[in-house]
Amino acid sequence: MQCYVFFGIQGSGKGTQAELLSRDLNFQHVNIGDLFRDQVSRQTELGQRVQAVIARGELVSDDLVFEIIGASLVSGREGIVFDGFPRTLKQAQYLVEHFEVRQVFFLELEEAVAVARISSRRVCSSCGANYNLISHSPLHENVCDLCGGELAIRRDDRPEAIAQRLKEYYEQTEVLREFFAGLNILAPIDASGSVTSIAASIRKVIHQLEH
Repeated sequence: MQCYVFFGIQGSGKGTQAELLSRDLNFQHVNIGDLFRDQVSRQTELGQRVQAVIARGELVSDDLVFEIIGASLVSGREGIVFDGFPRTLKQAQYLVEHFEVRQVFFLELEEAVAVARISSRRVCSSCGANYNLISHSPLHENVCDLCGGELAIRRDDRPEAIAQRLKEYYEQTEVLREFFAGLNILAPIDASGSVTSIAASIRKVIHQLEH
C-alpha cells in the first residue's frame, strides 16, 4: 500500500498537513498517538497493554506499535498518510519493508517558533476540539466555539513535557533523516509559513513525483 510520511519537530504542523493531504488523496490518516488513545479508551486487548506500559512510565515498544498499526488499517482507502511515525530506526525499516513509501516530508522549524506554537495549543475539556491561540483562537477566551466547554492545556503541552519531547526528538531525528535521505525519499519543507503555503509546497513535491 502506498504511503506518505510526515515528521518534524513538535509544533511544525505535521498533524494539520497530514490531515489535509489525507483528505485530498482519500488516504487514511494515521497518527500514532491517536491510535494509542483510541485503543486505550475502547479498552481493547492492545489498549490494555499500552495502558500498562504507560503506567510503568515506559515507552511503547516498536513491536506493539506495529501491532496497533496493523489492527487500525481501514479498507476503502487509496493509501496511508503517517503522522508521527516512524520515531525509531527499527520503525523506519519496518515502514519501508511493509509499505510503498512515496515521500517523506520533513517539516523544518526553528525550536523557538515550535515551542511558541506548542505552548499556545488548547483543547476543549468537553468535546476535544483543538485550538491554537496564535493561528486558530476561540471567539471567546478559554471557551470552545462548538460546545461552550472550557479550554485547557494538554498535559504533554506543559513546559516540562515540551522539554522532554524536544530532547527525545533531537535524539531520534538525525538517524531518521539520514536513513530516508539515503533512500532518496526525503523532502525538506519549510514549516515557518502559513498552513496554505506549507500545503502548496507539499503539493508541488507530489506533483513532481507524478510527472
